[in-house]
Order: sequence, then C-alpha cells, then structure tokens
Amino acid sequence: MEFTIKRSNLRMNHPLRRLFRKALEFGLREHKPERPEVADYIEDQILCGFMHTDNLYRIRNSKGKRLEDIADMLAEGNILLNAQSFEREFEVHKHIGDYTLFMVGMFPSALIRRKGKEFILGNILVPGASLFDHYILQGQRSYRIASEFTHEELFRELSRNFLLYKDILELVRIYLESIRNKEYLKAKEIIGGTE
Repeated sequence: MEFTIKRSNLRMNHPLRRLFRKALEFGLREHKPERPEVADYIEDQILCGFMHTDNLYRIRNSKGKRLEDIADMLAEGNILLNAQSFEREFEVHKHIGDYTLFMVGMFPSALIRRKGKEFILGNILVPGASLFDHYILQGQRSYRIASEFTHEELFRELSRNFLLYKDILELVRIYLESIRNKEYLKAKEIIGGTE
C-alpha cells in the first residue's frame, strides 16, 4: 500500500514558507535529524500545513463534526471502529502524529489548561499523566502506525525521534517569538498559548 502525502497549498516562494524555513534552520543548528527529508516534512506538513487553524481539526466524524480530542480522533481512525478504509486509518494517524508534534513543540502551554479523555495505548490505560505526556506517547504511536501504511522510513523516524523533533519545533517557536512574528502571535492567541 502506498498512500500519497498531499503537499501544503503554500507556494514555495511565499514569505511565510521562507520564514518557516529560516526558523526551522535555526532549530536544526542544534539538532540534526538522521533523515534530511524530515526537515522538509516538518516545514511542509506541520509548519505550513497548520498555518490555518482550520487544519488543526480537519479530522471530522461521519456526521461532519470536527474532532478536537485525540481519543475521538483515534476512534475515527480505527478500521475496527469508524474508519471506512485503510487510507482513512493512515490519514487519521498521520494527522494525530503531526498535530501532537505541532502542539507539544509550538504551543505546549495550551495543553496545560486543556482536558482530554484518558488514552488507551494498545491495551495499556495511561491514567494520571499530563495531557502533554499523552500527546507525546500518542504522537509516537500514531507515527509508528502510519509507517505501517506508507513512507515507512519517514514515519518510523518521526516516531523514534519524536522528542528530538519536538525540541526542534521548540526552537522554531523561540525564533518566531523573538522576532515577534505577527502570524505566529495571532495563532498563539487563537490556540490559547500564554507562554
């Protein structure tokens, strides 16, 4: 099975894409990924992909309701529950991986105030952990599941080194905050980050 990863609509020479690339290069000075294509993926799928807040919650259930909780997304992406195809299962797990990485790296303070349902990781219930910890565990797990469908090396790398890429996105956030980028600050306000 080989599913296509749809590229972001943001053109290559767009000023925001150039800004994201510059911020990403700042983050990569401290942390080099094992696979260079991961940096391109983070730029296109995460930084450019989530530039519009509508994309944060693009997973919807069969009734068209926007899913904001990871537990609800997991049910939607499970072929044994709500997913109608393996492609849908891949799409949801890729999104969960991207979304969790984006949130823990770019807007970690937004997770402090949010409540989520308890996560069931495989057969293990993880009670009492912070939502931040849940996001890290589920992001790693969802990327690993996505790797079983397509782009195995890319998604396995994102799963295996999730914390490294979180650290890179934290540096991207620091860079954007230091230059007082208005798009980032507006997104931060919308998402609810107060750092």
